[in-house]
Amino acid sequence: MVIDSYYHINHKELREYFIDNIKPQLVICTDDLRADDDILHERLDKFITNDRINGVFAIGQIDEYFDSEKIKTAQELIHNTTQGMIVVYGIGAALVTKGDILVYNNITIQRVKDGYLSSLSNWGMNNPHEDPLTKEKIFNFVEAKYFDNHKRHLFNDMDYVIDGDDIDNPVMVTGDDFRKTLNYFASHPFKLEPFFNRGVWGGHWCKDVLKGGLDRENTAWGMTGWMNFQNALAKLGNHEFRIVGRDIVQYKPIEFLGNQNYFWFGYNCPLGCDFLDTWGGGNLSLQVHPDISYAQEEFNFPFGHYESYYMLDTSENSQVYLGIKEGVKKDDLVKAFKDAQITGKFDDEKWINHFPMKNHDHIYIPSGTIHASGKDTLVLEINPIGFQTFKLWDWGRIDADGKPRPINIDHGEKVIQERYQTQFVKDQLISKKAEIARGTGWRKEHSGTMEYELLKVDRYWFNKPIFFETKDHVKLHVLVEGEEAMIVSPNNEFEPIEMHYAEAVFIPASIGQYVIKPKNRSDEDLAVLEIYMDMGNAYQ
Repeated sequence: MVIDSYYHINHKELREYFIDNIKPQLVICTDDLRADDDILHERLDKFITNDRINGVFAIGQIDEYFDSEKIKTAQELIHNTTQGMIVVYGIGAALVTKGDILVYNNITIQRVKDGYLSSLSNWGMNNPHEDPLTKEKIFNFVEAKYFDNHKRHLFNDMDYVIDGDDIDNPVMVTGDDFRKTLNYFASHPFKLEPFFNRGVWGGHWCKDVLKGGLDRENTAWGMTGWMNFQNALAKLGNHEFRIVGRDIVQYKPIEFLGNQNYFWFGYNCPLGCDFLDTWGGGNLSLQVHPDISYAQEEFNFPFGHYESYYMLDTSENSQVYLGIKEGVKKDDLVKAFKDAQITGKFDDEKWINHFPMKNHDHIYIPSGTIHASGKDTLVLEINPIGFQTFKLWDWGRIDADGKPRPINIDHGEKVIQERYQTQFVKDQLISKKAEIARGTGWRKEHSGTMEYELLKVDRYWFNKPIFFETKDHVKLHVLVEGEEAMIVSPNNEFEPIEMHYAEAVFIPASIGQYVIKPKNRSDEDLAVLEIYMDMGNAYQ
């Protein structure tokens, strides 16, 4: 029996309460097969780097963690044990052998990251007291790359799969049922299980309106539509079983993403959305994201980072910081940011544009644009794939750990685009909400902005059913006006799914045709966003 695991599974309890009780003839734990600490650091430190939050995305496979001679010795022990039960368990156990029975012990991404906020060490690093941001960095840049690659190659070999997220109540299903569930999510509309995190600038809109994150100090971030970080819930028998969003994409990439998206983005969902909640909170930091060339050169990341802010709910105080004032020189601005780290003062009125915002306004933030959401606002952040954020000024705040949040002017100054100044921002980065189509009971507005963006965001106002087609593209819908709507199949190929206000629903590419309609008859217009990647048709 082989029990392979993602990270943060309690292998000590697994050994004590299960493995020892079945009295195996031979037990092998993969912790004992790891490379020595000095060799491990020699292999991995070039990816971990000395930066508090930025590393380099690792290349290779999970065998980087292991001593090949120790694995060979373990395999010889297995070969020479001719009777009795043999158990191999731990991270990467299937590297030793896939055995007669392969069990995979799964866990959600957020569960691992929560562990790093307390005493969980990175695997093999013995760093329980290190800065949680640094531990999470190591996970994002190194561990997750290896663990996900390893798991992807085991999907079809898994005889059983455990949802190990609830430590006291793990749930195990057959590998066949697990794969059927992944297939289900790759062929039906679905929502991800939302979660909420606090932040130094966080507000309480998500608590008040969505009743989410009630156990949190605030709800700065509300994760609603990120396949890379969230999970879906499946009802298997009498139990809920968590399906990691990444697993859906990695098991059925073409069915979920569509051929063109898979061709361009591989095992990555190029659509995502979340809430930035500053209602009763403060401004986000002034920040900037890298373009694709800098991301590749510095972080071995294949994509740049650009995003958009959709104003889901606003107040009289709502505004965004977007681009630099007309005539500002980048060198002068960078010097002002650096001086502010010493003086504790930054004159944002002098350097950065401020624009008032109201409901359904939409701004585009290409790589290199200095930006931030202001206070008393609920932003629906709509992003393609992206990772790095370089903070330039954080208003002198101290985070919950008693430390200033990381400032990354050294990186930021290399990607700031001086040309994104006031007039350019007004012309190119703020949506004009142009109507582009209409029909009986609906009208369609283009909510996006720049002409050369791949990310397409359109808004439909409707009080009658609207017909959609995926056209071999994964799509993401968010209801941004109205209480609830329905997504139905015109051919009854999937069960209807309700979409409530502010909820995000993924439509896998394999679905084809579907209809969105009001749940209840009403003359009042609802509004839904349609979000997808539009790479164009190479044959036209």
